[in-house]
Amino acid sequence: MQKSSYAMAKFGLEAKEAMPKRDCGFYMKYVFLFTSLIQFLIILGLVLFMVYGNAHAGTDTHLRLLEEQMQDRYNKIITLSGRNANLTRTLNNTLKEKQGLQGTLQKVQRELDKCNSSQLPNATPKLQEMMRIMIYQKMMLEDYHMTIDLINANCSAEKAQLRSQLDKTALARKELEDNCAKASAALAKANQEREGCQQELLSTQTLCESTKSHLELLKRECNILRPDISISLQRIRETISPYSCNSVHEELRRLTQRTEGLFLQQQERDTMYREKSACDVNLLQCRFNCSREKQELEKRLQEADKQLKGGQEEKKKLLAEKEQLSKEVGEKSKAAVQANYLKQRLSICEGAKLDTFDITGSWVPGTLGGSVRPGPFASPSSYADPLRNLGIFGSAGKISMEEMQRLVQKMMEQYMATLRNPSG
Repeated sequence: MQKSSYAMAKFGLEAKEAMPKRDCGFYMKYVFLFTSLIQFLIILGLVLFMVYGNAHAGTDTHLRLLEEQMQDRYNKIITLSGRNANLTRTLNNTLKEKQGLQGTLQKVQRELDKCNSSQLPNATPKLQEMMRIMIYQKMMLEDYHMTIDLINANCSAEKAQLRSQLDKTALARKELEDNCAKASAALAKANQEREGCQQELLSTQTLCESTKSHLELLKRECNILRPDISISLQRIRETISPYSCNSVHEELRRLTQRTEGLFLQQQERDTMYREKSACDVNLLQCRFNCSREKQELEKRLQEADKQLKGGQEEKKKLLAEKEQLSKEVGEKSKAAVQANYLKQRLSICEGAKLDTFDITGSWVPGTLGGSVRPGPFASPSSYADPLRNLGIFGSAGKISMEEMQRLVQKMMEQYMATLRNPSG
């Protein structure tokens, strides 16, 4: 039989082995061992006594070293206390941020768990549909960006046109103000001329009244004297006709000539009176013409005032349109920022889904703790319906900013409603 390393059980009938005998060498080994140990201890004590035998010198050096170390440690303690206070504040802020992020993470994790629990059986088709929707929305966002750029270009052109119209209106207003100033100067000059004409008219009317009264008096006297003188001369002529006296005839002839001169003067005065009447008519005509010119100047001044008011109203309208355009540009900028934010969200979602899933839509283990599955998203029809109703690709340049904002808002509301109610 082969030998085994295991001990065999021995029964009482078998013979027991004899104990080996120990000789003197066995005990001498232990004696030498303990002797060597005692010698080692003695030598060690001597060495320690030689090294640490000078107690006072070693104590002073050690105390000095301890003081230096204590000062160094004190400075380090002060520095570390300031650093500890800064780190404490930083730690408190970090803990607050950590709590906020943990709350957000828990909310997102719960929503994701709801999405994953509701959409686990058909995760791959939903993912493919979501990828198509994301690509479609990305195309829509690019189309929105193109539309916004086009609208911004149109707004810039309209703004430049309105600025040119404002400059033209300012020039027209300046011209109207110049014309108004000229018309005011002409009106003032016409008023001065009118006042002068009125003064001349008053003086002429006074002179005319006095001349007229004097003329009437002279006319009456002439009418009375003319027949009397004619009769007297006729009688004198009949009386002296039988006599031949040259001196008398000469005197009579002079009297006749003077009489004829007086009558001629009276006729001339009548002529002057008629000329004066004509001058009065001309003066009235001039007065009428001045009144008409004054009315025309007043009308021109009123028209200039109306044009000036119209220019001011047009300027106000242009300023209001400019403010409206500025508001529209601000709203379009906000819509562009919102669209860019939505694009970034879609890019983040797309990147997260691509990191979480492989190309075929299968679940990649180890992502998000290894227990998170692809979440639910709304069906493509829910996102595509508002886009299909608007006809984005057919009329990209005709969509308004309000419709685009409503579309983006509706898409976000549908997405958030889907996240809140994954079972519906």
